[in-house]
Amino acid sequence: MTYSIKFPMTGAAWTIGAYGVGQLIRLVTNVILTRLLAPELFGIMLIVYSLRTGLALISDIGIGQNIVYNKNADDPNFYNTAWTLENIRNAVLWLICLAIAAPLAEFYQSPALVSILPITALSLLFTSLSSTSRYLLQKRMKLAELNLFETIIAFITSVAHVVLAYFSPTIWALVFGGLIGSAASMVGSYFLEADVKQKFVITRRYAWEILHFGKWIFLSSIVYFLSMNFDRLYLAKVVPLELLGIYGIARSISELLSLLFMRVGNIVLFPFIASHSQRPRPELRGQLSLLRARVLFLIAVGFSLIVAVADLAIKLLFDARYQAASWMLPVLIIGSWFSILASLNESMLLGLGKPSYGAISNGLKFGFLLIGLPLSVGAAGVVGGVMVIALSDLCRYIPIIIGQIRERLSFGMQDLLITLAMFPMIGLLEWLRWNFGFGTSFDSLPLGTAWLFSPT
Repeated sequence: MTYSIKFPMTGAAWTIGAYGVGQLIRLVTNVILTRLLAPELFGIMLIVYSLRTGLALISDIGIGQNIVYNKNADDPNFYNTAWTLENIRNAVLWLICLAIAAPLAEFYQSPALVSILPITALSLLFTSLSSTSRYLLQKRMKLAELNLFETIIAFITSVAHVVLAYFSPTIWALVFGGLIGSAASMVGSYFLEADVKQKFVITRRYAWEILHFGKWIFLSSIVYFLSMNFDRLYLAKVVPLELLGIYGIARSISELLSLLFMRVGNIVLFPFIASHSQRPRPELRGQLSLLRARVLFLIAVGFSLIVAVADLAIKLLFDARYQAASWMLPVLIIGSWFSILASLNESMLLGLGKPSYGAISNGLKFGFLLIGLPLSVGAAGVVGGVMVIALSDLCRYIPIIIGQIRERLSFGMQDLLITLAMFPMIGLLEWLRWNFGFGTSFDSLPLGTAWLFSPT
């Protein structure tokens, strides 16, 4: 029997378009902020955001994923139980931030963390108090409304950062700019779906369902945090804050495309697969295969172009204090290709109700970083560290493709062929650039010992 499966192209287009606008806003904001603020301020905030995000992830029980996946999510008792559990969790997290601020300030030799971490962590409370309408919009595939809302919030956050930095070019511009964005998101979320009314309720049956599904999300989130933030927290201890801030800028730019497809996976692909998870796997794979191949090939072409001009963009947009990012960015962008493949495939497995593979994949990536990053930094400084970081998502990809094979929804050969096509495209563009007298995007890669731990 043949099933008709219609992929939500309109929703995907809205997600990609809104993300593009949002990231353009953030890129412009970052360029402006780097003109107003010193690199070491970004280094401090990189530590703060990594710690805050880490606390949120290591206690994550998958509230959003539960609402998207569960067939009872539209029941007020279900989404209010989820909302109540989230509020309890984040209140505890804020108290933990308050308690650990002083020890962490001493560990990182940065006294400002004593006050900055608890204040920044107030965003956890704003997030938990936000309406569950955001997740219900995702479940109901109302992706235009969701993406428009998040684009507006990105604009408000960016304006807040720039205005505060202009009048007060200190660390507090970054702290309070982020809080204003979180508060705006909290307030705005209550205007998204009129039928959603929040109240503090815990229904035992639904709480058990949430915690049962969330056990693998919980484990996956812990190893996800470790795999995604170990580099930041480790480098914060061994390199100057100035260089850490520059690395943070380069990494945030390199992740623009990988985060886009993580978002497409979470907002479009995950609920789509979840809603068709009972369909025959060959039918589901057949419906996705050609579309997926076309999209990935276009991404590969775009990646090749971006790698070839990445260093030029840094030299054009950022002042002299941030030029060390010009050698980091092309390397990190190449590594983000494997992040895209892993994220898209992981969203499919999550849609099939198999979050365990994500936990295993992030665990392998963390293990690679845990061993490889100290060794590489010890041997070759930040250059070696950036190389290892760029390779780490290849480790993450391996368990996911094994999981897809086991679940009979694998696109491994497609991924391999497109990857093999992308690297010659990069080589061709680099050769053309060199022939036109512009060198290559890797010419500024520092290989001397003077660059191991310092940006100058």
